[in-house]
Parts: sequence; structure tokens; C-alpha cells
Amino acid sequence: MADSNKHTPLLRFPEFLNDEEWAMDSMESIFEIKNGYTPSKSNPDFWTDGTIPWFRMEDIRKNGHILSDSIQHITPGAVKSAGLFPAYSIIVATTATIGEHALIIVDSLANQQFTFLTKRKSFDNRIDMVYFHYFMFIIDEWCKQNTNAGGLLSVNMEAFKKLTIPYPASLAEQQKIAECFTSIDKQIEATNSKLQQLKAHKRGLIQRLFPARGKTVPELRFTEFRNDGEWEIKKLRDIATFSKGKGISKTDVTANGTTPCIRYGELYTTYKETITDVSSYTDLPVTDLFLSKANDVIIPSSGETKEDIATASCIIKDGIAIGGDINVIRTSNNGIFLSYYLTYVKKNDIARIAQGVSIIHLYNEQLRDLVVELPNSIKEQQRIADCLQSVDNVIKSYEDKITALELHKKGLMQQLFPKL
Repeated sequence: MADSNKHTPLLRFPEFLNDEEWAMDSMESIFEIKNGYTPSKSNPDFWTDGTIPWFRMEDIRKNGHILSDSIQHITPGAVKSAGLFPAYSIIVATTATIGEHALIIVDSLANQQFTFLTKRKSFDNRIDMVYFHYFMFIIDEWCKQNTNAGGLLSVNMEAFKKLTIPYPASLAEQQKIAECFTSIDKQIEATNSKLQQLKAHKRGLIQRLFPARGKTVPELRFTEFRNDGEWEIKKLRDIATFSKGKGISKTDVTANGTTPCIRYGELYTTYKETITDVSSYTDLPVTDLFLSKANDVIIPSSGETKEDIATASCIIKDGIAIGGDINVIRTSNNGIFLSYYLTYVKKNDIARIAQGVSIIHLYNEQLRDLVVELPNSIKEQQRIADCLQSVDNVIKSYEDKITALELHKKGLMQQLFPKL
């Protein structure tokens, strides 16, 4: 265990326990610190057939925090006289979306949202850039807390340059720390790759288990239902009744409330096709609430985009309070089947009937006339629902594993790096 009064971390690998205290240097002494820039968009010679990577925030969001290529490219003519920033520089967002960074392993440029950190030659044998990339997650948090007041949100660059950074004097210890985090990142990447494969498998199943547009029989049918004939074409009002939830405001939600509840905003962020447990509770009188019946299907009645609204979920428990701005579809058909069907097969149709510009509304009156195709047998609906739920259960297990790995990584960072 390290002495908390020294610039050393709480946790150190055994082979370095007796090594000297970590070194300290300022950001500006370790790095050349310069801004990125955007070549003129009005000059096609700077962009047409470009081959030089030019990074934006979208690159980090799409491809992660270690980048070897960009989405957009520029031509040599767009590069200023100072030239490109060398490979193994770090870009850190110091305006707008503060608290993001990436290690760039190719010669490149980036837009003006980013500040480049290029290691000075005097630190060639003192700082390992893969190690520093991981330490940058600590600096990212510092950046969020040290911004200029007023005007465009930006990092206090004078303080940033003077920020004193602790680091192991030994490159071997830096590399050991980097290897630890790289190993975790590889596990996260491998798990995420399997997760994406499962999601693709689910999309493929949905395309085959439900009839294609204009068809009344799916491409893939379970053996016991192959002789059951075509699916029925109906309107949603033929198989359901419609209600609307009652308002539950944010202030009505309490940690120790007696009645479980669902607010409409949670449909976008928390719940999927099947809702078993909820995370919110209220103490509002039951007489003032709209309570669910098991098998109810809920769908938002307002949202920011038409695509957001076309998201259905089936509640499998009685007695959950449904908040306002939520349409409730009550049916004797299989609600889980219907939630998958509405979310994936009828998404575009629902989006088309929604109304509005800045705030989109979807009313029960519009849902009533929605044309749906259904198996004659409730058992076939259940079989399809069970199949898709089983895939979703595996998907959730991979999502949970990624979450656990990310929490493990965050915890290690708090122990393997000193506080700033």
C-alpha cells in the first residue's frame, strides 16, 4: 500500500513496490500543446480525394479511444506549414464536449474542438504514450471541473498547461499499467464483438419470423405451425382496447415509494420489449393512478423524434402505475409478441402516423387503424416471443459483462493512478 502523502497510487504491482516515488512534471513540460483546425470547407481542393486523417468527435464516438484512421480525410494542400501532428499524439476535447480524448497512432490533424498533446523529445524515454492514454481518463475528469466561466464552454488552458502530472519514473512500470488496461479493453472489445453479432442475429431472426411487407406468411416458421395457413390481417382496434396513463411527474417519484411506476421518458432509456422490473416508485394514491394489467403493451404518446415514439414494451405484471404521455394497448393476444412486432416490423408505419415537428405526438385514435398481421394461433405468437426473448436474455448477459468490465477498469484506475 502506498503512502497517501506521496505522489504514488493506492495500488502498485508487486515488482515495483520498492521503487522510488513517482515523478512529477507539468503538462507543458511533457508536451507541446497546440490546437487542431478545420481547413476551409469551401475549398474542394482541401477535401476531394483526401488521404490524411482529420479527426472529429464523431470518430471517438464511433470507433473508440485509440484511433488509426478517421471518417473524413483532407489533402496535403490543406495542411498548414507546421505540418501534421505525429503519430502517438493525444487529442483532448477542450471546448464543447469536454472530457473526451483519443490516442492517435498515425500522423494526422483534428478539428479545433481538440487540443493536440505531442510528447517532447526530452521525454522520449520517460513517458510511454499508451500508459499516458489511460492516465488521460483521470485528466478528462479534471478538465470537466476546470472550465472558464461565461461564453463558450472551454477548459481553463492556463491551468491545464500548468497541471502537474505524477507518473512512474520507470518505463517498465508504466508499460505494466498500460498492459493491464489494454488486457481489459481487449476483453471488452471481444465481448462487444459477440454482442454485436447477437444483435445482428436478432435482427435477422425478426426479418424471418415476421412476414415481409405485402406477405402473410413468414420466411421462417416453427415446425408445429407450418400447416396453420396464412397470418390474419386485422386492424389493431380489432384485437385491443386503448387507454392512456395518468401523469406522474419527476417530483412524484420517491426512492421508498409503495407503488412501482413507469414514466414515459424511461421508455427511451431504461426499458426494452419486455418489462419485468421497474426502477421508479411513487407514493401517489392508487386511486389517482392508471395501473397495468399483465400483458399490457405500452408505447409513448410523445417524443422528440418519430423513431423514438415507435418503441413498444410489454408489461408482464399487474399493478404498475403508467405515467402520462404513454399509450396503453390492452389485448388478449400475446403482448410480448405484439411489442416485438410493433417495435421492429411496424416501426416505420407508426412513425408515419405520428404528428408534430419539435414535439411528436402519437394518439390512440391513430393507433386504432394500424394494420397488423397476426398468426391465427396464440401459441405461435408465444413461440415467437419466447424465441426472441431467449436471444434478448443472452444479449443482456453480454451487456452486463461489459458493464462489469468497465466498472472493474474504472475501479483499477482509481487505485493504479494517484489523484490529481
